[in-house]
Amino acid sequence: MTLYAPLGASWMDFHADRIMNALEFLILNGWDTFGFTVWSVCSDCLLESSWREGVTSHHAIHFWPFLVMYFFGGIEYVLLFGPSFDKLIIFISAVLMAELIIKSTKNLSNLPDFFIGIGCFALFVISPWTYKMLLGGWWEAYFLMFFLAAMLLFENKKFKLGLISFFLAATMHYLWALVLLIFYILLTISPLFIKNETSSMDRFFPPNTITFKTRLNVMLFIGIPVFGIIFSQLITSFYIDFGTNSSIFYRMGISGNDAHNGGLIGALQFLAGSRFTQCFGGQGMEFLSGNSLAMIGVYNCLFSLIGMTFLSLLSLVGIYFLIKNSQLAMKVLLPLIFCLLFFIAVFQQSLSVHLMGYSFIFSALFAAGIIYMMLMVQKQISSPILGFIFSIPCISGILVLSIRVSMLSGMS
Repeated sequence: MTLYAPLGASWMDFHADRIMNALEFLILNGWDTFGFTVWSVCSDCLLESSWREGVTSHHAIHFWPFLVMYFFGGIEYVLLFGPSFDKLIIFISAVLMAELIIKSTKNLSNLPDFFIGIGCFALFVISPWTYKMLLGGWWEAYFLMFFLAAMLLFENKKFKLGLISFFLAATMHYLWALVLLIFYILLTISPLFIKNETSSMDRFFPPNTITFKTRLNVMLFIGIPVFGIIFSQLITSFYIDFGTNSSIFYRMGISGNDAHNGGLIGALQFLAGSRFTQCFGGQGMEFLSGNSLAMIGVYNCLFSLIGMTFLSLLSLVGIYFLIKNSQLAMKVLLPLIFCLLFFIAVFQQSLSVHLMGYSFIFSALFAAGIIYMMLMVQKQISSPILGFIFSIPCISGILVLSIRVSMLSGMS
């Protein structure tokens, strides 16, 4: 990808500029702005505390890895090691997801664990949604890593470490954590309103959270960072201006100025791995008057994205059956599905605008769903050996298509 992908496989210039500006603003003005910083792509900015664009909700705590790099080697170290650190986060997330899927499918397949793990890992890291995170990392990567770590720790009955991991997940991305908290709160109170349903908490909370006290601790360790960050923003707003954050109504697409809102279909276009408009190269319908080679390129580009969309939908079918047959998968995947569905349904304009970031969570769901579809097909083959052999070209084909779609990706 580094050699052949048009956008490369590392930070793009705009993301590097945002990171540099955020760090340098923190160094100069962090105490004056209570740790909040800017998020701008400007070059050679005059980063004063009264900066005309105003600070954003990005806090110093989100930049701690890059602040450490900056402390030891300045901005050169950040640009040198920052992209590799993002890749490390993605690598750890993929390893955690693979381990959870191995545990979830323990008694559901004749395929060797190493094949399931390697397949899940490869589908995760090579997916087009993960590729976009290489170009410009979002905090969803940190949230997913700590969330998966928490689930694995609870599965292994390491409750204190699991609670700490939930706390870190919420600290790194309080919006996803807030929706996750809503999910667990709804599970807790739903038996009060729905008759003959008293097992929701046992079935859908993290593994081995048998007692109400443990489940309460989970919600508490998620909630403290969430409301701490919200409260700190509220207090800080009395002293500084948060100038560049878009309003919640704009993100929902109901602000009255919503040219980028594609509705639910627009919010779901990430399923293709890239925008269909990428196939037209900014020409719109003018490609029809172009040469035959350009039309062939558009034709095959559309086929690639349609194929990726089909695989995404197929992975959702796999997720359904995986959740139906595995308690651990249910506890791990349902919260992620609820959170992603919430963002799709509510923040329709944000999802229409940004295929990068929000969709990263789908990498984990895609990998899990495709792997389980393979296991279901393998069960229908009389010989486990043949099932194993034929699954290799199938997985390989999906990986090649993922690389192809990644190469079609745009900047957002």
